[in-house]
Amino acid sequence: MTATSLEVLGTVRADGTLELDQKLTIPPGRVKVRVESVEAPAKPTETLVEFVDRTRSELEAAGHKFRTKEEIDAEIEELRNEWDERLDELERARGQASAEEKPEC
Repeated sequence: MTATSLEVLGTVRADGTLELDQKLTIPPGRVKVRVESVEAPAKPTETLVEFVDRTRSELEAAGHKFRTKEEIDAEIEELRNEWDERLDELERARGQASAEEKPEC
């Protein structure tokens, strides 16, 4: 069985479907399709900084509240304190366990 290769131009639609410019002249059956863009990709209309600024403005306009530096710092401090307390608990538990293991004289 010989493989038939055919090159045909077409258009990818917004919904992802492919429309070919001409009818295929190969027998019906399964095929392998390779899609290669023939147009240069569109250049970005804004820089990354402009995109981030625009996105933040849009989110704020939609009512999103961003945390302040003070709120973030307070949350980090709270997390550190929680971990310090947990480490203290573990140290106390370890101290009790080793005290129970010591033989009495």
